[in-house]
Amino acid sequence: MTASASAARRVAYQLETLWDFDYEPTHDELETLYETAKKNQWNGSVAIDWSRPVGTEGPVLNTQVAFGGTNFFTRLTPEEQKEIEVRVSAWRLSQFLHGEQGALVVCGQLVNSIPELDAKLYASTQVVDEGRHVEVFEKYVKKLHKIYPVDPLLKSILDEILATNLWELKLVGMQMLVEGLAIAAFNLMRKQTADPTLATLLDYVMQDEGRHVNFGYFALRRAIPEMDAGKREHLEDFCFKACDVLYARDERTGFQSIKNVWTEMGWDADKIWRDTVANSPTTKHFNSFLFNDNLMPRLGRLGLISDRIAPKYREIGLLAKPE
Repeated sequence: MTASASAARRVAYQLETLWDFDYEPTHDELETLYETAKKNQWNGSVAIDWSRPVGTEGPVLNTQVAFGGTNFFTRLTPEEQKEIEVRVSAWRLSQFLHGEQGALVVCGQLVNSIPELDAKLYASTQVVDEGRHVEVFEKYVKKLHKIYPVDPLLKSILDEILATNLWELKLVGMQMLVEGLAIAAFNLMRKQTADPTLATLLDYVMQDEGRHVNFGYFALRRAIPEMDAGKREHLEDFCFKACDVLYARDERTGFQSIKNVWTEMGWDADKIWRDTVANSPTTKHFNSFLFNDNLMPRLGRLGLISDRIAPKYREIGLLAKPE
């Protein structure tokens, strides 16, 4: 491994560990969520039938749905369509895998840094969930093809969440932004796959992810009203910056490492990127589900879209302009 590659694996941070010696409940909702998490644990080794050959009972990715509307897809041969089914699926699942590892290490930090015991107890169940998710995605993608490198945009967001010493930013970054991103991506992949192994895997994982987002919402709903103005503005700015780059709409936004797949195929990666961003219904559905249906309403309910930051969201098209 090169020195630069080794350095890219490390994130330096200072983390304050908080004890709670009161042992008094502070979040009724988290007690219920904790009980649900304990009840709904599953074993990835036996819950999923790993004896099935991957992709033989149905396509891992319905490429006609995934890339319908684009110009490049209409010119592909059946063999090329099958090739991008495998490679694009492996790229997507690799990003899921890297994101789950990020969630695993961030949740380990939250057990240390979040102040209330009932939040620590719930976070401990999420550590177990994320470890299981890493296990099953790694197993599946290796059966399918290969693990692609982590997307630079995804890694930069995860590194910022890991490096902060603010547990509130870890919570909003992981539980709201990254988990919201995961739910949108998993829902999209679930609709586009006919492989029963992947479908079962995603069903189990999405069952966990809904709890994870609720954990963040419940904990932040209590914490944000008590924040000082400077800290709240810091959270607002972080959320906007992340949404700005995640909202795939042009040459500088979105998860562009998928260009590695197009380059492997010997195609013009930049041209296909522009084609998919402009014309793919999948990109539009993903953006709509992530931002319109999930992220923006939740950030608004948490009070993280203030009059100060709202114009920036309007400028990039994530909030409607006032009439």
